[in-house]
Amino acid sequence: AHRDGTRRIFRLSGLPIYDPHGGQFTGMRGTAADITSLRAREDALVAAKDSAELANRSKTAFLANVSHELRTPLNAVIGFSEIMMGEILGPLGNAQYKSYAQDIHHSAEHLLNLINDILDAAKVEAGNQELVYGLLQPANLVASVCRLMAPRAQAARQTLMVQVPDSLPQIEADERRLKQVLLNLLSNAIKFTPEGGTVRLSARLDPDGGMSFLVTDNGIGIAPEDLERAFAPFQQVDNRLSRQFEGTGLGLPLSAGFMKLHGGSLTLQSRLKVGTTAIAHLPASCIRH
Repeated sequence: AHRDGTRRIFRLSGLPIYDPHGGQFTGMRGTAADITSLRAREDALVAAKDSAELANRSKTAFLANVSHELRTPLNAVIGFSEIMMGEILGPLGNAQYKSYAQDIHHSAEHLLNLINDILDAAKVEAGNQELVYGLLQPANLVASVCRLMAPRAQAARQTLMVQVPDSLPQIEADERRLKQVLLNLLSNAIKFTPEGGTVRLSARLDPDGGMSFLVTDNGIGIAPEDLERAFAPFQQVDNRLSRQFEGTGLGLPLSAGFMKLHGGSLTLQSRLKVGTTAIAHLPASCIRH
């Protein structure tokens, strides 16, 4: 203890001293360093880390609970708006009411998709997301994804190209999650590519025995220093883009999480104002020849 009554911590370093003639132990020689402040800083860092991890777990649990609570009333809104759109209980009496019902349905569907993304992100982060494996034909998987995205590409006056050989082997993967990955990647490519641009979805076998799905565009691109930020949840590379393009910023983080659950990876190759290629890679363990 210090003379002022405080407790001090020292780091000691010493060596024994022996009599060079008789070999008897005569004492110790060394140094002592006061590390009280250093230990206090280390303890504060550990406490801050524990506090941050607790806050992160609380945030994840909150997102999961709130998402579940929000989905129930939204499903009711969607269901009742569908009844109104179909005039199942009788005519609405005014054509504008039907238009309003369509707007309600579209907005509720959009909100539900956002909530599902948040819930999926919370599950992936908490390690509670489970995959349901099944045998898939890559060409069929890509065809179903493109059928869903073709109207969006057409509305954006873009060309959607597909290059997937029928000779590719089957894969064992979670069809719903893999399809979600490709839809997210295509949605981003279409969103950030100007009118008249081209978006291409292709697949290939890799030298390591795995298989990759590639989504390539000639859109606005991403600067090299911003590639890592693109995978951060709830963010877009440029804050100005969040006002120009709608979305939660969860598409890439979710897709990366789903690929990681498969034992694979998601990487981006991009050049600013030139375009981007997203590569969703499945490991050799998912390939069935």
